[in-house]
Amino acid sequence: MSTVIWLLTSPRIPAGLLTIEAWDALHDADAVAGFGDSPTVQAVRDAGIDVELVDDAAAFLEEGGVWIVGDDGDEELRESLAEYVAGGEIELEVVYGSWDPPGARLLDLVAAVDQLHADEGGCPWHREQSHESLAPFLLEEAYEVLDAIAAGETRELEEELGDLLFQPVLHARLAAGREEFDIDDVAGALVDKIIRRHPHVWGDADPDDLYEHWHSAKAAEKPDRDHPADGLSRQLPSMAFAAKVIDRFADAGKPLDLPALPESVKVEADDAGEFLLAAVAAARAAGVDPELALRRAIVEKAGLDQAE
Repeated sequence: MSTVIWLLTSPRIPAGLLTIEAWDALHDADAVAGFGDSPTVQAVRDAGIDVELVDDAAAFLEEGGVWIVGDDGDEELRESLAEYVAGGEIELEVVYGSWDPPGARLLDLVAAVDQLHADEGGCPWHREQSHESLAPFLLEEAYEVLDAIAAGETRELEEELGDLLFQPVLHARLAAGREEFDIDDVAGALVDKIIRRHPHVWGDADPDDLYEHWHSAKAAEKPDRDHPADGLSRQLPSMAFAAKVIDRFADAGKPLDLPALPESVKVEADDAGEFLLAAVAAARAAGVDPELALRRAIVEKAGLDQAE
């Protein structure tokens, strides 16, 4: 009975960074083989180990040794091995030469998006897109994520998050094609921002003051902003926009002088939705678009018309 060592490596890790177990198996093997001349095969050869490239693995399986699995997983050979092992003809040992680090499939996503934009073999539709043409998809995918969260569907949320993640990678690829910035610039800037805004995690700041850390870091990043609502997207729906503006003023220590409900009207948490629905219905009955009316009211109350 022959013994086959099935050597699995990650194509996302530099080929020579193999585990001690992998290198020991390679040095001790009577034969080392694989289907293709992969970076791992080349690294093993550079270490002085002979690797035979074969089209048919039958002879190798009969004698045994270390098989360097290709990037595609060598699925057909794996299925044949399973039959041999089940029949007691081969003893199989799996050795991991390297593992994917957390987030490794993000590299595959970047590579896939690069291929979509390739001049040869790419997608004509993707090559024609711009930040402006893709913008509606970004908003649409964000709302679909919210739908999945509201539905409590884990699998659906996983899929929708993937669709949403696709969008910033696409935008970064467009920018890279214009030599403006690339996905590493985007990720690097985000990591730097996260670290700056969490000195209680990456430093010795007091975690009890985390909100102060957050706001002071934001203020230092945008010293030109002198209005509490500066930087707040005007593309937000009016309800979300109004809530954000109110919070921004409160965080700045300048709470807005908001209109009060009549004393006879008491809104409990459980009734808030019904109250807002009634307000929308009343606005419609008065011939007013509630979305525009609320936006005008918060813009005037916060002085945002002067801040623009």
